[in-house]
Amino acid sequence: GPDWKDQPFIDKVWEMSANNVIVVSAIGNDGPLWGTLNNPADQSDVIGVGGIDYKGNIAAFSSRGMSTWELPRGYGRVKPDIVAYGRDVPGSSIQGGCRTLSGTSV
Repeated sequence: GPDWKDQPFIDKVWEMSANNVIVVSAIGNDGPLWGTLNNPADQSDVIGVGGIDYKGNIAAFSSRGMSTWELPRGYGRVKPDIVAYGRDVPGSSIQGGCRTLSGTSV
């Protein structure tokens, strides 16, 4: 996302990692194309979480691609690192009752 240029934010993520804090972040909802990763989940020291549907397929909205943080010296890691159900997840509604939600941060 546009926040990849936000150096103070990036520095805080690096500070947490350096202090043995495991950082986990939704990868984003900009799929289905490759190269749609969002910060901070695109960073190599962050566990990026993508979304799948109930058939085990990567959800169309789930961002994916190769992290460019290690380039040109590294190979670039394919993300997301892990996936969880993210399509039509039952949840509560503000008006009462239930509704379904979709997204990598559900």
